[in-house]
Amino acid sequence: MLNLMIMMEIVKPTLTHHIDSTHTGRQYRIMVSLPWGYDAPAGADWPFHDKPDKWATVYVLDGNWYTDMVAGMIRPTFLCGDTHDAIVVGIGYPQDDNPMIALRDAATRRDADLTPIYDEATEKSMSDRYKQPVPNGDAGNFFKFLQHELIPLIESTYQSDTSNRILAGHSYGGLFGLFALFKEPTLFTTYIIGSPYLVYGDRELFKLEDAYASDNAQLPATVYMFATEGEEFVNDTTLTDTIRMAVMLKSRDYEGFVLRKQIFADDNHCQVVVPGFHWGLKQALAQ
Repeated sequence: MLNLMIMMEIVKPTLTHHIDSTHTGRQYRIMVSLPWGYDAPAGADWPFHDKPDKWATVYVLDGNWYTDMVAGMIRPTFLCGDTHDAIVVGIGYPQDDNPMIALRDAATRRDADLTPIYDEATEKSMSDRYKQPVPNGDAGNFFKFLQHELIPLIESTYQSDTSNRILAGHSYGGLFGLFALFKEPTLFTTYIIGSPYLVYGDRELFKLEDAYASDNAQLPATVYMFATEGEEFVNDTTLTDTIRMAVMLKSRDYEGFVLRKQIFADDNHCQVVVPGFHWGLKQALAQ
């Protein structure tokens, strides 16, 4: 009982906001997990003796699935002094009490928000699979939601460091991470991009990267990009597409750009998000 009481004192509840976006016309469930030492008083003992004035903030795409996982990775690791704690902001969707319905809703809502252009074949495939309309291609408006609605709300409500924003996304989330990078790279300082689904829309993100390179010599951002050997099949080019994108970015020699990539073994597409996010967060939050 004593140990349980101690954990209840340490772990802060996740705070939830529901936001109706004027840019997308859709509602979002925003889950905010605050650092353990967020409310530590001045002069507090270890491990809360180095409380910053503002905290790095990790914005997590597919927040219904990954918010608790990312917070759970960050919280204990700062105790050894090599990384910082951070605010975690999970960007998700209103969630039904039935987990099967909740999973379906999150899986279909993300199609519109995280994909850069309309793709008819993908819409038909997803609509057939879920037996309901599944629109796609609205990443531009979702980006405006992040830029003009969500980030201002977080930074006016919480002790969030405006100079240390981190965006983390996997699969479609990784696809959107690259879209955001080429749309306005300085909105986030760091991008953790896992297994981006780059085949989407006839490989639209390669076209966007090429267009960005034609007009820009600078790319002021740090990117941690990962994939896994378990993603390479006859009809799945996630691994080779990820490597190709990393090579293209590196070859541009952008001013102010830092890229690190990691290829994991013995994981599939769903499993790699755990070691991949952990690998990226360790570096993004390093002291």
